[in-house]
Amino acid sequence: MKNAFKIASIYIGTVIGAGFASGQEVIKFFAYYGYKGFFGVVIALLLFSIIGTGILLYVHKHKISSHDELLEDIFGIHTAKIINKVVFVLLFSIYCVMLAGSGVLIEEYFHCSMKVGIIIMSMITCIVFICGINGLAIVNMIIVPLIFLGIVMISISVSFTDLVEVGLAVPVMKYNITGNFMTSSLLYVSYNSIGAIIVMSSMGDFIKDKKTAIVGGVLGGVGLGLMLFFLFLPTNMLYATIFDSEIPMITIASYLGEIPKILYSILLWGAMLTTAIANGYVLIQNIEKRIKLHHIVICILFCIITMPLAGFGFKNLINFLYPLFGYVGLFIFILMGYQIIKKRIRI
Repeated sequence: MKNAFKIASIYIGTVIGAGFASGQEVIKFFAYYGYKGFFGVVIALLLFSIIGTGILLYVHKHKISSHDELLEDIFGIHTAKIINKVVFVLLFSIYCVMLAGSGVLIEEYFHCSMKVGIIIMSMITCIVFICGINGLAIVNMIIVPLIFLGIVMISISVSFTDLVEVGLAVPVMKYNITGNFMTSSLLYVSYNSIGAIIVMSSMGDFIKDKKTAIVGGVLGGVGLGLMLFFLFLPTNMLYATIFDSEIPMITIASYLGEIPKILYSILLWGAMLTTAIANGYVLIQNIEKRIKLHHIVICILFCIITMPLAGFGFKNLINFLYPLFGYVGLFIFILMGYQIIKKRIRI
């Protein structure tokens, strides 16, 4: 059971990055559609649970130990090479978004230079990368429950204040790249799950039996769904006042007072860290198979190279890259499902 919690915490930690915990993703993919966004959240919960459980069972059954093995087993060597390159770009971009988010957070809410936030995040991720998968698991098991608790407390606190009165009038927007609430939910799950699947493919050592895989996948999916719900409540209630905010959940927390604002800022930084280390860990694994350098040297070089790329702006990166990767991820999922059905794999 302990391994199932490790798996679930890494699964959740991979997804709840800057865009998730900040409220940016929830606004764009769910709150934008008003009350219909709730049904999108339910769809996301179900899909996260199904995908997480399915992949973990697949990893256990086929004794997968890395994402390269997973992709080659499903797609074959040649197609896997192409998809692996796409996945590399996706994970690399998300890692840079986490660094950018850390910079914005430190600059806007702790009054330090954006570069300071990026450097601090890079240094900590470097240490975790050096420690490997166990370091990844420990960080997630500590941070994820705290983030969950913080989101729930903010959501409940807002629900029992008169703040809801100022946010009910949703402004009309001309166009949204995510379509309607159903396609939006599918896109959201698809691009988030690509990174999570790649990370979970490295968790074979934690999956001792089918029960561990099922419990880990369901706990991770339900945990993500509940966190989405508790983010959806306040962002939907206050949509008209926070839809254009750089970090909506901190704006909401600031309505409750300075202490909630500071505490949530710290938790948000933790969420960025969990996603950064998950995506960065897989990237470094990928690089190590192609470049013959010492593990520590690769970790340090990776963190140094990525720092300048985090300066393109947090909100701009999310608005452009995330929906785009949603379509790419959806295509990969459809192709993956086709290949699995074609091979008649029974998990």
